[in-house]
This record gives sequence, structure tokens and C-alpha cells, in this order.
Amino acid sequence: MGSERQKPLRAEQFTTARNAQSRWYHAVNVVGRVLPTFGSATAAAWFEKAKRQNPGVADPRPETLAALEALLRSVHEDAELSFSGRIAARMDCLRMAGQHLRIEQAICETPEILDTQIPSPIFLIGWMRTGTTFVHRLLAQDPDTRSMPYWESMYPVPPSRGKDDRASELARVLKQLESISPNYEAIHPMGAWEPEECVALFTNVFRTLQYNVQYRVPGYVEWLQGQDPRIAYGQYRQQLQLVQYHRPQGTRFALKDPTHSVFLPTILELFPDARFVFTHRDPATTMSSLCSLYAYTRALFSDDVDPHALGPELMNSYLPGSLERALEIVDGLAPGRVAHVRHVDVRRDPIGMMTHASRDLGMEMTDPARAAMQAMLDTESRKPRDIHVHSPEGFGLTAERIRERLAGYCQRFEL
Repeated sequence: MGSERQKPLRAEQFTTARNAQSRWYHAVNVVGRVLPTFGSATAAAWFEKAKRQNPGVADPRPETLAALEALLRSVHEDAELSFSGRIAARMDCLRMAGQHLRIEQAICETPEILDTQIPSPIFLIGWMRTGTTFVHRLLAQDPDTRSMPYWESMYPVPPSRGKDDRASELARVLKQLESISPNYEAIHPMGAWEPEECVALFTNVFRTLQYNVQYRVPGYVEWLQGQDPRIAYGQYRQQLQLVQYHRPQGTRFALKDPTHSVFLPTILELFPDARFVFTHRDPATTMSSLCSLYAYTRALFSDDVDPHALGPELMNSYLPGSLERALEIVDGLAPGRVAHVRHVDVRRDPIGMMTHASRDLGMEMTDPARAAMQAMLDTESRKPRDIHVHSPEGFGLTAERIRERLAGYCQRFEL
């Protein structure tokens, strides 16, 4: 999506869901308000439907069934979905249920998948909107680094026969998103072949805090925070083995998900050789951009998005505390296991900063890696420069309040 686009996109300061939606999408939601609504389906019902669409697949894991039930309950009680949002949520749940069943079946049919060695992982951590996507894509240019293109994380099980059209299927889905919210890519660019977050692997087991970006689901967030994260990360690890089994490559695996920062003890337990790239940015700018991402994403599913309530919601959430706890944890790691990368530095000198980060991780930047990174930067420089407009005040916050809450963090990294 966007590879042939000639004009820059512009995401304005979020005001209302209506202004964030395309005209046709808003019109559908208006019509949908007068249509009758139906009761919420249970998790068991969704999995039964997914099994009918995927004959011969394995049964869902009980913990995955419980997770979907918790998500559905919170969506029904908290999310205030629009007509189109309800349809999209049902399609998403059915797709993810089907993915879970196919993953379980793949592991059942080929148990040696679970013997697959995962390349030594490098986890990108830090808040969303701190440059993690840019750094991740730079890392992925290194021929020795394995990453997951979006199509692989979204559809980790290859077809058993016939043409593998996973990338083209995802490209079609991204094109639909473009028609619903034309300027969304100005906030978070996505492409079927581009390296992408791990979030899709967690949605396949219905256990990720990032559902709260998509929907307002405080009940689900509370439920998930009370769960053992080893359940989600155990299945996540098996999916990494699955994709590596079918497409083996790399001596290291670059993995990115903003919520990895929340679960570092579990990551260190299940991935004892893990290393980390920790990205940092002025938290006032970061939180403002983060609020905009939440608002525009929720507006895909709901007409009830209050921007001035969103800022306090996020500032009072797990986000500030988890950032501080993540720093405490990585500070206790041995040298060579963490590289700190400031957004301003990587933007000023991308290859120089990545060379420095590589050394902090006990690696050397090779000439092929440097050349590939430069080629990526050259390509990016020829693309239209998108504009994302946002301010803390537009989301019920002030820069001063945000920086005061994270004063120690700002002082440490000179943000």
C-alpha cells in the first residue's frame, strides 16, 4: 500500500471519528444506526464457525477460548462499536480464530516444528511512536537479520497446496483500510512485504494489550493484566518456530511489539539469550502521537471517540509505569544485551546510530548491512513526506504534565 503514491498524506489533529472516516464509511454507519442489533456471539460459537470454514483443523486451546471470551465481553460492554465496527470486529474475530486453529493443526501434524531453533532474538522495546518502526526496518536490511514481513506475521501457516497468496491477500486488506481511513498511513505506514510488529501473533491467541488501541476495552485490559503472560508468550514462541521452520533464515531475529516492554521478565525467561534495542523520544511528543494513533484506530470501529478523554486515559494506564519498570530491568542486564537509541539521533544519522547500537549489542556492522541500509534510506528519501499533526492539548493533556510525570526519564536521556 502506498508504493506508487505520488502525493503526501496528511493526518490532521484528531477531532471526531466522523472527520477521520471517509464519507462512504460514515454514511454506512449512519444507516446502520437504525438497523436492529443482534446479541453478541460467544467465543465457542466463533470457534465452531471457524472450524466449519476450516474442515479438519484442531480444537482451540482452552486458554485461547477464555481469552476470546474476555475480549468479546469487554467489546460488548465497553467499546461502543459502530455498525461497520461490529461487522469488522466479527470478521476479525473469525479470521483470528481460524488462524489459531490452523496453527494448532500445523503443530499437531508436524511436531518437529517445536524443535526448531529460533535465531538469537533482538527485541525492539519502548513506547509506540518512538521510532521503533524505522529502527526495525533498518535492522531488517542486514542480510544476517531475520524479520517477519507483515504477510507472514498475519498468516503464519503456509497453504498446504496451491499458490501461496498470503502477501496479495494482505495487500487487499490494506487497500480496504486505505479506502476507510485515507490518511491512516500518514500515522503508521504498512506494507504487505514490510517488516511488521509481532502483534498479529498475539492476536492469534487473543492475548495482547494492543486490542486497546483498536477498541476501548478496559475490562479486557484488566483481565489480561491478571493473566500469566507465559501463556501468550509460550504460544508466541511456538509461532516463531513455525515461521522459522517453513522459512529458515538469519542468525538473529528482529522482533518488535510495543507491549514487549511490559513483559520483559517473561521474555527473559522464555528467550534467555534475548537482546534489546530500547528506543527513546520526548514523552510529550510521543504521548501526543500515541493518542492520535489510538484515536484514528478506534475511529475505524467506533463513532464514539472522545479525544480529550483519551489523553488522561493513557496517562493513567499501564504505560508510564511499564516504561520505568522496563528501564530498571534492562539496567540489570550484562553489557552487550541492550542498546539505547534516541529518536533524534537515529533521525539525524541513521546508519551511524545503528552502527553504535550494533556495537552495544556485541555485533559489528558489516559492509553489506550498511549498503542495504543506505539503499533503504535512499528509497525513503524519494517518497512523499507524510504529515501527522497532533498536540497534547488536543487530547486533554499538556506537554508540561507529561514531562513532569516522566521527569527522571527525560533527564536521563536528555529528552
